[in-house]
Amino acid sequence: MIRAIQHNCARSYEWTIAALETGEEGRPDVVCLQEPPRERKGFEIRHTAYELRKRRRVCKAVRNGSVREVDEQTDLSKGGNDDVIVIDV
Repeated sequence: MIRAIQHNCARSYEWTIAALETGEEGRPDVVCLQEPPRERKGFEIRHTAYELRKRRRVCKAVRNGSVREVDEQTDLSKGGNDDVIVIDV
């Protein structure tokens, strides 16, 4: 079974971290984040449990050590202005 979490973070650092922490408890393979906060000088979102794959308005967090292979399908989301998450798991 594939486990995933999706959350709209409304550009909030606190909500982004809360979504990642919730994901850590449920051990999903992927956490999809809509509207994570934009990074500023010296301010970067990181989490020890995930590899973060960032685009302009969305972010995919893939669990470190996951046995699932997660491939981004950016060709399918063209025209979505980086607002669409399309992945193969």
